Amino acid sequence: MLFDALTITLKDLRLLIRDRRALVILVALPMVIIAIVGSSTGRLRSDREQRRLGLIIEFADFSHSPISERLSGFLAGYENVMMRAVSPPDDTPQTLQRLSEEPPNGQTDARIVVGPKFEPILNSLSRADLTAPETGPLKEGFQALDIRIKRNDLADPLTEGLVKAILRLALQDAMLPLVAEKLPVFRGAARNSVVPEPWEHSEAGRATAKPDVRVYQFLIPSYTVLFVFFLVNIMGRSFIAERDLGTLRRLRISPIKPGSILLGKTLPFLVMSLMQTSILMISGRILFGMSWGPTPWLIAPIMLCTSLAATTLGLLFSTLCKTESQVSSFGNLIVLSSAGISGCLVPRAWMPELSQKISLCTPHAWALDAYSELLTRDAPNMSIIGTSCGVLLTFSTVFFIGGLLRFRAET
Repeated sequence: MLFDALTITLKDLRLLIRDRRALVILVALPMVIIAIVGSSTGRLRSDREQRRLGLIIEFADFSHSPISERLSGFLAGYENVMMRAVSPPDDTPQTLQRLSEEPPNGQTDARIVVGPKFEPILNSLSRADLTAPETGPLKEGFQALDIRIKRNDLADPLTEGLVKAILRLALQDAMLPLVAEKLPVFRGAARNSVVPEPWEHSEAGRATAKPDVRVYQFLIPSYTVLFVFFLVNIMGRSFIAERDLGTLRRLRISPIKPGSILLGKTLPFLVMSLMQTSILMISGRILFGMSWGPTPWLIAPIMLCTSLAATTLGLLFSTLCKTESQVSSFGNLIVLSSAGISGCLVPRAWMPELSQKISLCTPHAWALDAYSELLTRDAPNMSIIGTSCGVLLTFSTVFFIGGLLRFRAET
């Protein structure tokens, strides 16, 4: 039985290696998307050179709170942004009013002033206000949080809008611990997905942060899981091609058992999936400075369990589809809908509570939980990683048995 399965596996592996389109989809495409998303948030690091900074922002912190410090760190983490720490001689209301009303001078494009009421206002926000800012007090803008933005009169008029957009993104990241505290069921990568680098103050009082590459601790696992499950489409097309050529029918009437046939058809894609994940993780480490966590060896079982769930789902899907059009339509629907609800595209912490619970019905969510626990924690909880891998193996078993029963029913 095992020999028959390995024979089929070697034959299919040779065919897959020749399929350049599949290799591009599984390896090159996710790398391009990760790079684009990373650069759009200003966190793509180049080892050879750094692009010239485009925005210079003064930051006056009258709050002196952990959240305001996180906010400044995230702002400084954006590439093309240089932060200048404003150290007022005192925290008097007069100084606060002066910095809030007077435009910055010199080479500074804008000034952000965080008032003393910033942290109390955030702490007073309800769970609904934090999860639906467009309907709560946050809809009134940054002034409702005691934050003021003052643009240099000589700067480009579009600068203020750009600063507001950057500030809004940084504020979302800075508020994550508060959101986690007020949402007891908070789970997933967003809780500890990104941690700002500390400011490095120079003698002149200017402060810049190193490019925050820890965002890739979230991006790379998310898009890796997303594209691992693209095997569903590729496996479906492979089975359709085998049916059209008559190869699958000849295998069915041979003495080879159905389980051996399906095992031989699944193993090549499992090998490809593991290669894909390994390349993405190694590239993330080399190109983007991604960390593999305090115990890197734990990546291996997470990769294996995730790939098993993806390939067995592809097997089940392949036994259900009859035509190429069904593979294209239903395959994309399954891949994109499950990726969206699971948190591959948007962190689950930003979703409604019901959606977060529904997401646990997908293997993607459990894979992301395992990666998040390993890559974003100083001391990963082994029970969480073990539970996630166990659930992924359960998904794999159910998918394989379902595919085997369906395949036998066709013979």
